[in-house]
Amino acid sequence: MSKKFRVLVVGLVILTMLLSACATPTAEVVEKVVTQVVKETVIVEGTPQIVEKEVTKLVEVVVTPTPEPAAPQEGPIIITWWSHWANEPAKRTVVEKIKADYMTEHPDVIINLSWWDKNPLREALRATMTAGEGAPDIASDWCRLEEVEAGWCLDLTDALPWENFIPGTELDNNFEALGIPGRWKLNLGASVNMLFYNPDIFEELGIEVPDDFQFTQAEFLDVVKKCSEAGYAGSAASIGNRPYPGVWVVQYPLFNLVGPEQFDLYNSGQQSWDTPEARAALEYSAALRDAGYHPDTFATMTIDEFHVYFHTQRQACFLTIPSWYAGRAFKAVEEGGQDPNWHFGMLRYPLMDGSAAPDTIWVGYESGYHVTSATKYPDVAKDILRFAAQPKYGALWTAVTNIPSAIKYDPETDWPSDELLAELGYPAGVWDWYWVEFNKVYGGLPTGQAPSPLCGDFNDAVISALNEGLPQGLITVDEAVEMLDANLCK
Repeated sequence: MSKKFRVLVVGLVILTMLLSACATPTAEVVEKVVTQVVKETVIVEGTPQIVEKEVTKLVEVVVTPTPEPAAPQEGPIIITWWSHWANEPAKRTVVEKIKADYMTEHPDVIINLSWWDKNPLREALRATMTAGEGAPDIASDWCRLEEVEAGWCLDLTDALPWENFIPGTELDNNFEALGIPGRWKLNLGASVNMLFYNPDIFEELGIEVPDDFQFTQAEFLDVVKKCSEAGYAGSAASIGNRPYPGVWVVQYPLFNLVGPEQFDLYNSGQQSWDTPEARAALEYSAALRDAGYHPDTFATMTIDEFHVYFHTQRQACFLTIPSWYAGRAFKAVEEGGQDPNWHFGMLRYPLMDGSAAPDTIWVGYESGYHVTSATKYPDVAKDILRFAAQPKYGALWTAVTNIPSAIKYDPETDWPSDELLAELGYPAGVWDWYWVEFNKVYGGLPTGQAPSPLCGDFNDAVISALNEGLPQGLITVDEAVEMLDANLCK
């Protein structure tokens, strides 16, 4: 990206090593008699009063023995790092650069970094953590509520320089609202939820983009019908190996209709879906489905295939997609990437009737990194993530991946040189047109995050009802509402 486009004007942007001297001791549970002072309410001469009294009881306590001194470290410290993004070379380039720089500055540390697709990574992590052996020190896209509750993740509250991140980052992967304190995730990338369109198909079908880049609710539905009648899918997004692309067709209209704060309550399972607003969004998603919004291969086409369906096969009018699109699509054409000479357009979300947030865009965060409780070197693993949170790597992330960074940076002092970008294989300027369009359509708009976590049962209900059932016509809107409301977070 040339210097001209280094600063993203979208409102999103305004949003050493300590080695343990002791081996990890083994804790044990013992019974102990304790005396506690408790308060209780009693009636004295007809008047309630609070009094204190001593209570003796037998309790179980965890006792940690005095640790034995650890044997001196022989040879280098070896850190195993499992990362998502196997099919996203730009992201791999940034993370490999962080790894190489860290090892240069810490010659006594060797980082073994391996690349995975998301689903196999999660399965391997669960298997190794359950077995108690073979798990990595650092992993990506891992510490959801159930993993944190299982004790499989280490708290990063005191490990990361949170002042280096854009506002709100500390709320991602945060479960304090559910009574679990701590911060569990390093974010490199932020995510802007966008809507792309194919200008060639629009020209072929005589579809004109509104001056404000926003179709009304009725207009957008009509465009989808026109695309379907001409043999094109409305949107390319499909659910072959992901539990969320089908949900976007509900989330985008609902976010526009109720605004970010109310949307957060719906999206996190804290608000009943049996409301006129939620039903309006669900009914609209069903109308889009019936108009031909989803491709025929919706249930089977994978995340690595549906961007090709949009940019190379060009079989869909739209693509509902977050900004991590660039990580998968902006790679060599021979590797399934998009031709940089083909330029798609961007749109704002359809303007819902009675919208509470007509010009607001929905932002969030990408997959990130965690430290597993299996690590033998927690201080080193945390230090690697702390190292990755430097402003220069935030700038490198945006320059190479064309995705907004969760790490703040100064474009004048932190931006990588053209020489470094060329050395890494990402010469400046290739995707400048993308940022011109981005800033034209989304620049300066207010943003709204939905950081609240989903509890497990509600998350499963969203997948079943909104990612699979409703978009495929397997359930009705009433059944979707019933399923969601039966699994709200308590």
